[in-house]
Amino acid sequence: SSGINPEWPLRPGGDSIDLDVDTKDAGDGQLAAVAIGPKGDAVPVEIISNRNRTFTLKLLTSKGGRYLVNVYFNGSHIPNSPFKVRVCNPEAIWAEGPGLMDSYVDDLGDFQVFTRDAGHGTLSVRVNGPKDKFRVDMWKGADRTVNCRYNPEVPGKYTINIKWEDEHIRGSPFMITVRKKSKENGI
Repeated sequence: SSGINPEWPLRPGGDSIDLDVDTKDAGDGQLAAVAIGPKGDAVPVEIISNRNRTFTLKLLTSKGGRYLVNVYFNGSHIPNSPFKVRVCNPEAIWAEGPGLMDSYVDDLGDFQVFTRDAGHGTLSVRVNGPKDKFRVDMWKGADRTVNCRYNPEVPGKYTINIKWEDEHIRGSPFMITVRKKSKENGI
């Protein structure tokens, strides 16, 4: 199988992940691919001929997780196959709760981030306001939910950035206003 040159540019969050395979120096043969998903299930791989003995393989998934992509030429693995691919999907994550809406000084900013369908990844939450950055307490909840809490101590504009694998989740950044409690607003 020498002469086969695979390149694996990962593009998280897209409709497919593409692998370009060049078989020009490998001689005549047949290219095949099989992908195994995070739950051991078969995942479709589309093989597109570029008509110059190069091919584009498309792993057709938007579901997050770890995938194993086996690529064969004439029945044998090509170099570096199987490929271990980690797919993350920040669009599959959402956040909700009163801490993402306008509030008052010293009201705890509680919210939850739902990560169940995102695959393996790293969550980061940053709250910036008039006093620059705030400490955000985070703890695991049920079914891959992350509970978050911050305490705004001064009135002003706040920005809440929620990222999965360094990509903003749906709706992020959240912009809120924290007001001072007073008798005029009944608080």
